[in-house]
Amino acid sequence: MSSETSYTILVVDDDKASHIIVKNLIGKKYQLVHAKEPQQAINILSEKKVDLILSDIHMPGMTGLEFLEAIKKDPEKKDIPILLMTSLPTHEKEQKAMDLGAKDFIKKELFHLSPMEVAQRIEMKLVSNFRVPDLSKKLAANQKTLVQDMMVRMETMDFLNVSQEFCHQIAKLFELEHLSFWKLSKEKPNLLVTVGSKIPIDYKPEDMYTELVFRRMIKARKPYFTNNIFNSKLGVFIEGSRNEGLPAEIGVPMFAVTESDLIKNHMKIPGNAPIFGYMLMKRSKVFSTKEYAVLSKLVIRCSTMIWRLYKMM
Repeated sequence: MSSETSYTILVVDDDKASHIIVKNLIGKKYQLVHAKEPQQAINILSEKKVDLILSDIHMPGMTGLEFLEAIKKDPEKKDIPILLMTSLPTHEKEQKAMDLGAKDFIKKELFHLSPMEVAQRIEMKLVSNFRVPDLSKKLAANQKTLVQDMMVRMETMDFLNVSQEFCHQIAKLFELEHLSFWKLSKEKPNLLVTVGSKIPIDYKPEDMYTELVFRRMIKARKPYFTNNIFNSKLGVFIEGSRNEGLPAEIGVPMFAVTESDLIKNHMKIPGNAPIFGYMLMKRSKVFSTKEYAVLSKLVIRCSTMIWRLYKMM
């Protein structure tokens, strides 16, 4: 049976049973390519585009960690996300894998005990893996740190806690002096998280809907950024920002879609997807175009995970 999407996952394991289990779990949703050992996987990667690698960590010859290390040294393959499967996880091996760039570990018992969790982890890795060309080392490191942190928190926290930690991490990594996350509704927006400088005291939540730049964003369904809201007048609570000395602003809509929705639509937001949230970011230092590209994509992609948690409340 054909898969629902065009995404290809390479499964690497010397155990035939693992291939059968993976096929039964996600074979209808993705194109699967199978390799019995790392060198065969490397041969496949040299000829075929792969979106994610699902690899056992314990194999004869080249181990899963050695395979991971080899892939991460290859400039053409280093950005492929890798999930490691293991029956015998250890802290030392997990830490080495994370240092090498593995996004996560999946205990093989979960394929039986919690198949939905395995499927969701695969979806999270696909959604959070994106590339902005020619990033500086600092920006690339910030993107990697934020994604890895998000993956860990998604397993143990609820909607509000994940939202708070996500906002605090973005503010820290990108040196933001104000960040606010608003849950939108027809009546009025609800301010869920604020990091850094506060909203002006005389600013009411419903005032957000009177802001020109906010209304334009909702209509266009796209992020925006400016480095001089005082002259352009295209910013939110401009006078308060002037008092705080924060002329640079990024605003990003957050859509009511899950990771699965995004994957089915080939990583594009469906045209009929409602906007459920708005993330506002401000600072005194100007934003580069690359920073804007990374921040807007991070917020939109990771908001799919936040929306899934919200639906579970």
